[in-house]
Amino acid sequence: MVSENVEDKLREFAEDPDFPHREAARHALRFRSSGEVSDLVAIADEPHGCGTTELLFAMAGEKRTWLNWVPMPEEAVINISRDIARRRAAGEEAEITELGLSGGEPPSALAAFERAAGKPVKIGIAEFGEPDMRVPLRPGRFAVWRYQGDEAEPAVFAPSGEAVRVLHQVGAEPWASPLSGYVQAEPFGDLPLDDLLGLLVHPPQAPDIPRYQVLARSDPAYWYRLLQPWVCLGILHHEKQEPWATSTRRQVLVDLAFGVEDWVSDAALFALVTAAYRQPEIRDEVRGLVADRMLAATRAPRPVTIWTSLAHLMLITPNATADDRSLAAAILKQNEEPEPEPEPQPRSNRSRERRWPRWLGGRR
Repeated sequence: MVSENVEDKLREFAEDPDFPHREAARHALRFRSSGEVSDLVAIADEPHGCGTTELLFAMAGEKRTWLNWVPMPEEAVINISRDIARRRAAGEEAEITELGLSGGEPPSALAAFERAAGKPVKIGIAEFGEPDMRVPLRPGRFAVWRYQGDEAEPAVFAPSGEAVRVLHQVGAEPWASPLSGYVQAEPFGDLPLDDLLGLLVHPPQAPDIPRYQVLARSDPAYWYRLLQPWVCLGILHHEKQEPWATSTRRQVLVDLAFGVEDWVSDAALFALVTAAYRQPEIRDEVRGLVADRMLAATRAPRPVTIWTSLAHLMLITPNATADDRSLAAAILKQNEEPEPEPEPQPRSNRSRERRWPRWLGGRR
């Protein structure tokens, strides 16, 4: 990625008669100003695609959610883990042994919170609401979480030491774009599927490098959010010789996307969107999957913590329709609106109440 102003550099490329990818540079500029996903698709579909066009794609998506970085977690337990980390970094005592939640939160978020807390925490959940996040939206063959009553537990074994090594090798640095991230994730393809699934729910500690040492003092749970999209990109490399429609890699990612509600859900969809940029023939299918998952979250009368993340993902999905984009934009606009502080509740984290756009036909 270039260090100078991205718009200025793209404009320079677009106006240079000797630059071989002027049209791709123009599309990159247009995407940065309008966010129109067809411009990103045009860059990916450049007839003479190469490392330069991949750089232009990365420049177009710089600092954009999912294109350049994984969205920050929004769960109540993650906010608490951030507070714990900051207080400890300031030399304060910060211990928690018991916590009450008004509603269920993704099992990955709860696992990341316990890692940040440093010991098991007794978590009470008042209710799960409807639709029950513990029940997959669609039946599937592959799952990484299962529930015993109110408590989620891994449905797969822990990964091998080699799998952890590969994760640390691949995930030590962020991706410049999904296209480069796909290439970066290629070493995952040498791992057994059981190892890849195990990494999703038995996450190791972050690499012991300055980036994550700093992050551990402010947002220790973010590593656990970040690693899952990396692993899902790795799943795209599993048994790549299999035809897409009947492939294990496709079935795994679809099952995870529509399994129990979790960070793994949108991580799997992100990998599918990445595949769609590389394979035009699957774009309609992937667009339908992302739209269905976002609509399911929108129709839920209870809070869905990955709702805005799904909206961000919809906006970068190839072949997204005008209705898809309108709904995603409405979700993000609604999420930005200020809301009154809730009444303090002892031993409870009250998630923000959803206010539905009238044109969605939702509850008010």
